[in-house]
Amino acid sequence: MKTFAAVALLSCLLAIKVEGQARAPSIRCLCAHKGVNMVPPKLIEKVDIIPPTPSCGNLEIVVTLKNGAEPKCLSPDSKFTQKHLIKALEKRTLQK
Repeated sequence: MKTFAAVALLSCLLAIKVEGQARAPSIRCLCAHKGVNMVPPKLIEKVDIIPPTPSCGNLEIVVTLKNGAEPKCLSPDSKFTQKHLIKALEKRTLQK
């Protein structure tokens, strides 16, 4: 009887330990691919800059378009993106 109780207790402790283990983090990036290099500036309505997070280690730049099309991911490495962001930041600092 003591052996059965010990095995039952050990099984319960093992089940609790296994159940409480952390899962591998899932990567949840909005931009599944590298992104496009350029979008016509006239079509850009809004730019969202999403910094790296624990769930997605990539810098993501998502633009919402005026024509109602699906949001596009811009490549952070493209010259267009860097130039556009610098202009937007300069414009923002001048408004303050």
